[in-house]
Amino acid sequence: MADVIPRGPDGGFRDADRGQLLIVAGLVMAVSLVALVVLLNATIYGENLATRGVEGADREAADVRATAVGGVGELIDATNRAEPRNHTVANDTVVAGVADLDRRMARSDADRGGTVHLATDGSQLTRGTYVTTDGNATSLSNDTNATAYTFAGGINRTRGFTLELEADELATTTASNASDDAFHVGFDGSALPNGREVYVYRNGSGDVVVATGSDGGTPTVRCSVAVDPGDAVRLDLTGERFGLADERLEGNRCVGVWPTELVTPADSYAIRLANADAADGTATATVRPRPTGADPDADHDGTSPAVYDATVDLRYRTADLRFETTVRVAPGEPRA
Repeated sequence: MADVIPRGPDGGFRDADRGQLLIVAGLVMAVSLVALVVLLNATIYGENLATRGVEGADREAADVRATAVGGVGELIDATNRAEPRNHTVANDTVVAGVADLDRRMARSDADRGGTVHLATDGSQLTRGTYVTTDGNATSLSNDTNATAYTFAGGINRTRGFTLELEADELATTTASNASDDAFHVGFDGSALPNGREVYVYRNGSGDVVVATGSDGGTPTVRCSVAVDPGDAVRLDLTGERFGLADERLEGNRCVGVWPTELVTPADSYAIRLANADAADGTATATVRPRPTGADPDADHDGTSPAVYDATVDLRYRTADLRFETTVRVAPGEPRA
């Protein structure tokens, strides 16, 4: 076959031919680089989509779990506040309430293309006691002793322990005189050989002060809040808010109020109210007596059967997600 590639006088390739070959090679390399960039961008985009999908699924499952836990917690506390006549009634009310919550959540999540199932039974509920001084005729004192008495004894768990106090009725004193003058909550048991106290009083500026001490010694101020005449103040001794394991006084951070030794103690302890005539208001808590089935000690009549906690089975499914868990619900329980 005849050679159709033009050659120079000496039979070799001309400079123009070499230039064309260089141009063709450059075009091939450019196309290869563009293809590589496109593939790299596609890979990164795909990974980002997958990551966003996982994060979205996690958030969706967390939202369903939070709704279930919040709903069951409100149900338990509402049941306890109603002061059922016995533990069977308390358990049945919670079980029926969880079934109703299951139906309502199922209807709500069906709109999003998901299915949810929430269930518990009597064997998954822990027997407890609801304790309150709300029935006392005057202040926090009672007919047995106007100044000091057992709020709840023979217990080893406490949750939802709150004080609702009239600021104007609190004693005005100082930290050094608090043990003699101020209303306080006392804790004692084998885990606290020297005891522990939480004092609530007003200082010389009229602020409500919360302080903690041990063995009747001079307490350490933990927090304070300014109040107006006629105000009531709320101190949450055990509650956890916004994921922070701390106590709160009227929405203000007040760390170190609940004794860490009483978060998960091995032995029972007692909660006592002292200088109760130096305050006016209500103390409320849900406790778990020990041994199981016993009633707590109390020097007042404000005790009633309750559910301390509930273990709930939760299942949530969509076309892209399958989420199953078992969660314990104990609203307002202190954390380590």
